Amino acid sequence: MLSDSDFRFALQQIEGRQRTRDKLPTFAAIDGWLYPPRLNLEQCSSERTAHFKASLLSTLNAQPSTSLNAQLSTSLNPQLSTFNLIDATGGYGVDTFFMSEQAAQTHYFEQNADLAAIAEHNFRLAGKTIHCHPAPFTLQSLSTFDFRLSTIIYLDPARRDSHGGKVFRLEDCTPNVIDIIRQIRAIRTEQQIRVLLKLSPMLDFHQAVRQLGGAWDVYAVSVNGEMKELLLLSEGSGKVNAVMLSDDSEQVFTFTPDEESRAEVQYLPAEVSLAGMFVYEPDAALLKAGAFRLISARYRLMKAALNTHLYFADTNQTFDCKGRTWQIMAVYTRVKDVQRALACAGVTHINVLARNYVLPADALRKQFRLKDGGDDYIIGCRAGEAGAGQPILLHCKRVENVQG
Repeated sequence: MLSDSDFRFALQQIEGRQRTRDKLPTFAAIDGWLYPPRLNLEQCSSERTAHFKASLLSTLNAQPSTSLNAQLSTSLNPQLSTFNLIDATGGYGVDTFFMSEQAAQTHYFEQNADLAAIAEHNFRLAGKTIHCHPAPFTLQSLSTFDFRLSTIIYLDPARRDSHGGKVFRLEDCTPNVIDIIRQIRAIRTEQQIRVLLKLSPMLDFHQAVRQLGGAWDVYAVSVNGEMKELLLLSEGSGKVNAVMLSDDSEQVFTFTPDEESRAEVQYLPAEVSLAGMFVYEPDAALLKAGAFRLISARYRLMKAALNTHLYFADTNQTFDCKGRTWQIMAVYTRVKDVQRALACAGVTHINVLARNYVLPADALRKQFRLKDGGDDYIIGCRAGEAGAGQPILLHCKRVENVQG
């Protein structure tokens, strides 16, 4: 008979595999793989985003290294990795597992001894040579490693306070990455030390970069249209990247803050007839990255209004980035006119969106008194070139976004 602790552990394994079968398919296929408690599974990266971070590190291998030892090593064998990886907040080890494929040597730190033991078991089971340290990471740890190559320190700070509540500001996370970055910059070594930060998707990355100082590359990462991760890479060029991932594709929209501020926007003229036009809503990564002006300039789209991030065109244009597209069937200014038109058309289900509208989506939805779903959309927004724009209601049908 199983003891209570063994029984709870068995349930943890069953639940863990069921919960992460789609999120972490590689792990689900390995016999004997161990799963941590539910909270750790909820907080860990998905396999898709971990693969992206590994591909990001692979681009660093292709860049010339500032370390003389690294240059000599790679000149003898160009397939060698040009850096060592330290995952300073290892957790369940998903990111460590996949990023280690790009590193010459990988060190995993995790202060939760039980979690570290699970990760070490899994790494060994998968044949990974990852050095596990069941202890908090400190910068003094760097002096114990004989690194010939440059170093990348990966930090995914805990975004919960002592009461379990969510926090978003850098200074409220554990560990305090601002202090760590400051200490890293005080270190004088031959080898370059770069930092890859994974932060809350809700964080204002402009504020974070100002707090951290220096040049950072920003990666706003979405998966299937949903914003998932915000990554910052130190010693970068200051570029912002909207990374749009799906199960089988990756699209990246790259720009600089200066390009965004200088881009010329064409706003929707007040007298234009919208019926029959197409309206495009950018992917969540593009919106998080803040490419509001560039979307209009690069694709020659008319922007709805200053703070309405919807874009209009006469045709369903070809895009090289993801998002949602609708064709406008009719335009209204009053809810009762929409109600009358939908009733006449026999519409019983409706999808309701609010984008910089006078009412939130839930309040607007209640006024229609129809069930959610179907092929019809009502999009409440402000539109027009005069300042904030005027509130309007668009009756739309969803169409496929044409990809370039």
